[in-house]
Amino acid sequence: MYLNSYTSIMSQPYGLCNGMMQPSAPTLEDLAVESKSKSNTLSSQRNGAYSGYSGSPEKQTVFDMTLKSLGLTNLTSKDMRTLIMLGFMFLLFVISVTGFFVMWFTEYYNNTMLENIVLAKNSETAKSWLNPDSKYDTQLKAHIFNYTNIYDYLEGRAEKIHVEDLGPFTYQEHTIKDQVSFNDNHTVTFRDRKSYKFLPEKSTQPELANVLVPNVPLLSAAVHVNRMPAFKRLAVNGVIRLFDEPLFKPLTAKKFLWGYRDKIISLDSLGGGKTHFGLLKNRNGTSVDSVQLNTGEDDISKLSIITQFNGKPQLDFWEGDECNRIDGSEPSMFSPNLLQNRSSVYVFLQVLCRKVPLYFEREETIYNDIDVLRYITPLDVFANPAENPDNACYCRNTDTCLPSGVINATRCYDDAPIFPSFPHFYTGDPVLYADFEGIRPDADIHQTYAEIHPRFGFPVGGASRVQINIMLHKTPLLRNQGHRLKDRIILPLIWIEITNGDFNDDVLHTLYVSTFGLDAIQLALKYGTLLVSVISFSLIVASVYYLNNRREEQQQMEHKKSSPELEVLNGTAQANGASITVQMQMAA
Repeated sequence: MYLNSYTSIMSQPYGLCNGMMQPSAPTLEDLAVESKSKSNTLSSQRNGAYSGYSGSPEKQTVFDMTLKSLGLTNLTSKDMRTLIMLGFMFLLFVISVTGFFVMWFTEYYNNTMLENIVLAKNSETAKSWLNPDSKYDTQLKAHIFNYTNIYDYLEGRAEKIHVEDLGPFTYQEHTIKDQVSFNDNHTVTFRDRKSYKFLPEKSTQPELANVLVPNVPLLSAAVHVNRMPAFKRLAVNGVIRLFDEPLFKPLTAKKFLWGYRDKIISLDSLGGGKTHFGLLKNRNGTSVDSVQLNTGEDDISKLSIITQFNGKPQLDFWEGDECNRIDGSEPSMFSPNLLQNRSSVYVFLQVLCRKVPLYFEREETIYNDIDVLRYITPLDVFANPAENPDNACYCRNTDTCLPSGVINATRCYDDAPIFPSFPHFYTGDPVLYADFEGIRPDADIHQTYAEIHPRFGFPVGGASRVQINIMLHKTPLLRNQGHRLKDRIILPLIWIEITNGDFNDDVLHTLYVSTFGLDAIQLALKYGTLLVSVISFSLIVASVYYLNNRREEQQQMEHKKSSPELEVLNGTAQANGASITVQMQMAA
């Protein structure tokens, strides 16, 4: 067809024909331009088919350009839903992976929970700590050493002093904080105010049980009077002898523990205005000692660390800064951060006027599945410096260092010859009780320990145990008494233990919910973030796979649609090429 047309044209002479200019033969450049024009027209038609209209295309959005760059055009509603789900799954994957790393590799969850136990002013935790419910009361159990044969011993009719461990005399101990002041440096200053209620059903003896015990005011006066100037010493000695006070005094348990009117204490030169004496008298009521501790608001690891005692950042009872440091915890709570690596913790005991270390022993379960950390006092805490060099500064304020097992606390007790120890001289040198019968040290009932909740840091169980002893100084005031007793012999008076009360069902339920509820939430978040991460990642992979298949399908369809048009263009180009060839041959 094309060949006949070109033959007819070529058969006419060049020049004018019927008064008109005849068209000249198309050149190679003209055919190339024509072919390019048709190709552009086809491309424009395809673009018009994608855009849905003809003419100049409108400005495309970022979303359109993004889809085009991904090869995703002519999307169906299903494709759009898949694309939206892909974006949502990607967002969910990022969130879940972030949560996974936070829950598995950081302490963010625990720290967030711990923010609720700091002693911030007006917080619920602070209110409960300042004035706790009576259902959380502790118990004080007092044991009195009854000197049953002391007169037989003094008169030579007995080889050893027999002491009877009489008790426990059990009391409910309710503690509130008095004279409270929250300070700007994240500390709180207070005094303990305690009250006691005798629990006969938990006691082995009535409060009115009779005991024969060392005359503590007389033994203390012997030391104080001996330090007085000579004239005053003679006068006070004469007055005390007129009282005819015995070296061992019969009392009821209640009077010995909580106080009785005493003639020696009533002397202005000795009692300083006091009239009554009792070994536990100063515990009942508002304490004479003020304590300042850290609230944990600025640093949870500092929670409950004592910063001042009686307004001073250090003690002055001992020799050296290390022994005078008071940076132990208040016994009712510990910072959970200090428990994480199971390292030693320190507790400040006012009855000893010093801090005492607690060593981690083991993890155990109490109260039916409540996990706790058991801490115990080390065996050498009261050891002689020859056995424990760290204790050297605790005996430099004395004439001689005592055998292992007791500590000189005279400066802590207004120079009264008080020497605390563990009950029954547990961990002490046997020389301390060589002259006694009835002293039977036993770790199970005489060692101090604490069972601490690992998440909250408060003792769930345990017992703080200490024994109060007095040293007999054979001064002139006592020259006619106790001639068989050795000078500087240490006489046991009482030992006490502070324990948690009997938790009722309500307290145990709260403890279970707090423990297992928070643990369950933590486990749910840990494994929940892991599961969501896996599922969202799987859905992302599936969505990408689906969209990739759709892109390939669209590319195949476009390829099939454009193939016939390309064939037409190719045929036109071939025909044009053949025509050009004929022209060139004829021209030749």
